Amino acid sequence: MELKLISSSDIAVFVDGLLKAGKVVVAPVLKQSGKVFFKPVQSFAEVATDYIQTAFSAKEVVFPKVEELFTYQHNEEGGLDIKDHLDRIPETVVWGLRPCDAAGFDYLNKFFLQENPDAYFKARYDKTTLVTMSCNKCDASCFCTSVDSHPGDTKGSDILLTAMDDKFYVEVMTEKGNILINSNSALFTSTDTLSKEAFLAKPLTHFSMDEIKDKIQNAYASVEWKQASMGCFSCGACAFACPTCTCFDIQDEGTQDHGKRVRCWDACGLSQFTKHSSGHNPRNTQTERRRQRLMHKFKYSVENLGVVSCVGCGRCIRVCPSHLNIFENIQSVTK
Repeated sequence: MELKLISSSDIAVFVDGLLKAGKVVVAPVLKQSGKVFFKPVQSFAEVATDYIQTAFSAKEVVFPKVEELFTYQHNEEGGLDIKDHLDRIPETVVWGLRPCDAAGFDYLNKFFLQENPDAYFKARYDKTTLVTMSCNKCDASCFCTSVDSHPGDTKGSDILLTAMDDKFYVEVMTEKGNILINSNSALFTSTDTLSKEAFLAKPLTHFSMDEIKDKIQNAYASVEWKQASMGCFSCGACAFACPTCTCFDIQDEGTQDHGKRVRCWDACGLSQFTKHSSGHNPRNTQTERRRQRLMHKFKYSVENLGVVSCVGCGRCIRVCPSHLNIFENIQSVTK
């Protein structure tokens, strides 16, 4: 790890320099709705800087909502030509992630690459650099400290920036991060380790993960699951806003002669997700589907990948039309 400083006035120069170098920069952008979304930008002037959290995560940079896996077409010799477009993926910088989002990328990396490496995810991830901003404020939906993280966590980041008065403290975590810094070295100066604590938000800690990991082992049959799922519309908003949800469907579009195969987001909370062609559904009620979602986050991913797949970003709480609260739910079923 390398430690640097950059003045606040040079941040815009840094970002605009990345754009001039031909990189795609995806950053938080304020929309007329008042919400902030990750979008490709053309200059730093478009970047939102005063926000707690974006409405949706940046995971679609490496795991698109709809992704063309390949096209197919019969040729004149009677064979089948199959083409993908992995060579067209641009060098991308995701700017302004929160530490919880970067931790989400760390989980996606494990999910897609640890056991059966996904070539499409890997191609995008290898060309993506994550520049994260520490949180200097939070709201009641933030609970990263409950899931073993914090507002200045470096997990998953290539570079972490922490605002300190008129400068930013820069923690360079990876070789990808070093490449960005070295290409703009005139903007940075070296420094010793500085304390970030006074400049970080202070979200409430609602529970201990050590206790939850132990108690959730016996939570499957809890009568509280019904209460935890009451009001759920099965809309999927929580999954689509979540930085770590990875459910997807694969469909072929076209004819037997030509067409394409696409991968698109899906959600375990949707009633058709587990429905068999016979009509049988092993998770036939919303209670069962809500239980699956939370057990996956706090139990199954721990058993399979060694990490909790909830990063405490609070998006599912903010977006839920029924005001369901994931940390209240997990506390109720493990009490």
